[in-house]
Order: sequence, then structure tokens, then C-alpha cells
Amino acid sequence: MASGASLPRIAIYGVGQYGCMIARLAADRGLPIIAAYNRAGPKVGQDLGRVAGLDRDLGVIVQDCETGDYGNIDADVGVVTHRDLLSANMDAYRRLMNAGLNIACHGVQSYLPQSNDPELADEIEALAQTNGVTFTGCGIWDMSRIWSGILTAGPCTEISSIHISSLTDPQGQCNSIEQIKQYCISDTVEMFYEKGIDRNQAALAKKTIPEMVLRALGYTIIESTATIEPVVYDVPVETKFVPEGHFEPGLVMGVRFHCKTTTEEGVTGTGLVDQRMFLPGDVEHMYWEVDGVPRNRTRVERLDSAHATAGNLFNRIPDIIAAQPGIVPVYEMGPLRPTARIWPKVTA
Repeated sequence: MASGASLPRIAIYGVGQYGCMIARLAADRGLPIIAAYNRAGPKVGQDLGRVAGLDRDLGVIVQDCETGDYGNIDADVGVVTHRDLLSANMDAYRRLMNAGLNIACHGVQSYLPQSNDPELADEIEALAQTNGVTFTGCGIWDMSRIWSGILTAGPCTEISSIHISSLTDPQGQCNSIEQIKQYCISDTVEMFYEKGIDRNQAALAKKTIPEMVLRALGYTIIESTATIEPVVYDVPVETKFVPEGHFEPGLVMGVRFHCKTTTEEGVTGTGLVDQRMFLPGDVEHMYWEVDGVPRNRTRVERLDSAHATAGNLFNRIPDIIAAQPGIVPVYEMGPLRPTARIWPKVTA
């Protein structure tokens, strides 16, 4: 890991939507981008600045992640925006941590590896300890789903249960019909179950949302579970992704997750998480409710989910670099702080 640098040096693994957003944030604030990697395709061999839409060269050529140079990365942190499953990201983790980089990963299973894939979590912990680096999963869950729950419980002197409910519009996070189909939107209900979406491991990682808050509050976890069901409307739904301008009634318009965590102390955590196309009047939101003394409720309206995801990830970089080696979840790092003052935009 680089030392003595006043600004953290970054390597980006995966230059899709969020990798490019991190590249723009870093470039606009003068943070050195040391390397960039992506799967084989047209982005490989191009300058990262052009790929990220900056209209200027950054002097960083996007490398093929399978054949790229990992032996001379003079960087502090590797930002992985590759996949959601730990198993799909393990090559990235091995390559970057063995090169001495801390890891900031935007992937739902990375927030709590030990609950999502205990065997791979053991390998990640061993890699981090051996190389003296930190592994942290971070992104929009940091503030809206994890720390907002912890803070809501803060004033309580008694707690019997906690509950999260959220509504997210996939159209705000997707740029194409191909991306939005990851939520099974426009599929039939039969196709939803034929594809095994109700058994999707990345989606089922949402079971850890109430678990992480309960862990942060000091409770002993017995079990976390989740179920997934399709959301179907009986009215047409407006969309920008098909020529007709709407999806027909009766098709899948998103997914709904039911989560439950039990603890040895008897306190339970539940969740109802909707990621679905909006109907008129819907507003993207998230709220936590704590049933206790006093009874508290906190509501977060995410007005720009894509930029909030990138901002959460970007702003965790100082905490990750400063943390002890090993897997360190964001709930152990303290509330997220903005970097607007410490890394202001560079003016021409």
C-alpha cells in the first residue's frame, strides 16, 4: 500500500456505471487514479477519461482484468464495482489484496461476507490479514439502510423489534432495457420463477440489512432469512425503455423482499424492500422504525440513487484506508462523513 501520500491513490476494477462515476469523482478532485481494469471488450485499451465520459485523457489505459498488470500497483485502495456475488468477485479481491490494496466493494454480498458466504469470507479475511489491508463493502446501503437504522435506535432505552421498509425505482438506477431486466421487469410471472429469481443469492443478501443493524446494536444473531416475490400491476406502467412508452398490465414490474433476523436476546429485525416500477404518486424512500422506548421512526428520501451510491462508496475511502486489517463492515466505522471539504473540486 502506498504511504505518505496526501491524497489516496485509487485503482478501479470494473468501469461500468459506478466505476465510471468513481473515476469522475476522483478526477474532478485531483485524486490519483493509478490503474483501471475491466472485462474484455471495447473499453479495454481506451483511456479511462474517455470511457468515463470526461472528454479528456487521464493517462490511465483500461486493462483487461484477466491479463492486466497487478504487480506494480502503487495505490492505496481498489474500488471494485464488478459483481454482487463474492464468488464472482474473488479474482478481483485476490489480485488487488495480494498487490497490497485495501478494498472498497460495491456488491451486496460484500457488506457482510460472513453471513452471505462464510467459506469465502474466511478466505477474504485471511487475504486481508496476510497483506495488512482492509476489506469493506460499501455503497448506498451505508447511509440509507445501515447507519440510518443504527441512529434511529440510538435514543432507545428498550428495544423489542426493528423494521425497515423501502421503495426504489429501478428506472433511476438503469440506463437500458437490458439493465432494468435484472429486476425481471416485463417478464411474465412464470418466467420469474423459471429463472429462479426467488432463489437468487445476490438478491437474498438483503436478509443482512436488519442483521447488520442488530449486530451494530450488540445483539447476538441466531438466523437471518429472506424471501422474494414478483410485483405485478393491473394497469399499464409508463417507461422510457420501450417504444410504446409503457409496459402492459399483468407483467412483472419489480421484486419484493421480506427479511427477518432473530437474536438470542429476543429482539427481532424485519424488512419489506420493494424495487419496482413506480405508479403515479410513488416517491422513492426508506424508513426505519424501532419499536421500543421511545418508539422512533426515521425516513430517508433518496432523490438521486445512482449518485448517492457512488457518493457513499467514494466517501468511505478515508475510513477504509485508516481501518485495521481484515473485514471491517461500515457499521463498525462510524457514520459516513462527506469529503466535500477535504477533497474539494479542482478548478482549472
